[in-house]
Amino acid sequence: METLMEVKNISKAYPGVQALENICLKINKGEIHAIVGENGAGKSTLMKILSGAENKDKGNIIFENKPVNIVSTRYAQSLGITIVHQELNLLLNLGIHQNIFLSRIPTKKFSFVDWRKMCAMTEKLLQMVELHESPSTILGTLSIAKQQLVDIAKALSFNSKLIIMDEPSSALNEKEVIMLFRIINNLKAKGVTIIYISHRLEEVFTIADRITVMRDGQVVGTNNRVETTHQAIAKMMTGKTLKDFFSSAHSSNDLISNEIILEVKNISDKRIIKNINFKLHKGELLGIAGLVGSGRTELLKAIFGANKMISGEIYLEGNKVEVRDPNDAVKNGIVLLPKDRKLEGLVLDMNVKTNTSLVILKKLAWFGWINRKKQKEKTDEIVKKVKVKLTSSEQLVKNLSGGNQQKVVVSKWLLAKPKVLLLDDPTRGIDVGAKHELYRIIRELANQGIGVIFVSSELSEVLHVSDRVLVIRNGKIVSDLDKSEINEERIMFLATGGKESDS
Repeated sequence: METLMEVKNISKAYPGVQALENICLKINKGEIHAIVGENGAGKSTLMKILSGAENKDKGNIIFENKPVNIVSTRYAQSLGITIVHQELNLLLNLGIHQNIFLSRIPTKKFSFVDWRKMCAMTEKLLQMVELHESPSTILGTLSIAKQQLVDIAKALSFNSKLIIMDEPSSALNEKEVIMLFRIINNLKAKGVTIIYISHRLEEVFTIADRITVMRDGQVVGTNNRVETTHQAIAKMMTGKTLKDFFSSAHSSNDLISNEIILEVKNISDKRIIKNINFKLHKGELLGIAGLVGSGRTELLKAIFGANKMISGEIYLEGNKVEVRDPNDAVKNGIVLLPKDRKLEGLVLDMNVKTNTSLVILKKLAWFGWINRKKQKEKTDEIVKKVKVKLTSSEQLVKNLSGGNQQKVVVSKWLLAKPKVLLLDDPTRGIDVGAKHELYRIIRELANQGIGVIFVSSELSEVLHVSDRVLVIRNGKIVSDLDKSEINEERIMFLATGGKESDS
């Protein structure tokens, strides 16, 4: 195949950190090229250099057989290189057409805005990404998935030859991911080249033509997707096999108590949950499996008091407890690690110490004054135990990798000394190495007698991590499977409408 871009010996250093070292890479015309690696591998730094957001220290970039010095995003766009960021760079209070052409608004005589032309151009771009919305629709009224399509349309407006997509599926459900893949393949068919960055190996093996693995600021290797395996790529990324990742999550049934730590009786909410009943044992890791929209997240939020229950009862260690809101839940020893850590789990502009100690500030205070020494001691102790990688507890949370941000949320709740830990997609958006660490932490907590309820969008996690699995469909528990009964086919059969009598 013809080479579109060649990267030769690119290096980049920050104070005290060698982010990239002699990176060499070839991107072919019209291919979907996945870049994978753990957090901190250098993927984002490389993409920033290719899109003009950062300048390289040394090395060369050849684009369409010509040496180029990409010094700015504007210059990259002029070449036909654009990036769709994981955190969408759009203005929610403006229309779709204004977002797409913000810096290039078409005008007519006397510099008046040519709204008709702008809407017509926007309409063509929206057709390319299969988004059936009026060009003047205010962006903030659209779902995240549709906003993502607007960002792709914006990239296409620069007549892009190369589009870099950084974790484009991280906030999408299964149906939206399928739609995204269809659009990506349509772009490929029109000759557009895609660099696709993702932590989800199953996605990479669905969409990519070739896969490049990065580790510690270097390229480990590039493989054709049809000539490699999940296991091989995972080992290139971390030095571990997929079997190794789940080994730390495996349990010993001897550590699961007969004692019931949590019992849920006939709980319903105003949204989807209907008369749900189940029991959780001390030391048990209970998986919740179901399709997106089945009620998995709503069930956890109802137990945590974040979604109001309209009926039902919750018993903790045999005693009925009132959970009217999250404060009640935390006081009783029930904590929730939410799906969206940035929106619901952390205060990004605060440091690790403050985030970690938020739930125990009252215990650290004396007549309204916080004991800073004790606060630091508690934080340092717990982040060391959970193995958060940071320079100090004064480091801002927003500057940590996704996996370490998730560990900060876990650290926060561990200081609250929970009896029941609710985990909603805890490995979402983090790399396989960080997942391995989280599996280890979760299993250690269960082995200490904490009851754990685990929800994941990745069925393989539910299968390998759980001691027992509840299958939920349309807000109801349709099956309760023990370890010997858990397999992917059966869970999917039940989650999609099959009945136990037919399985």
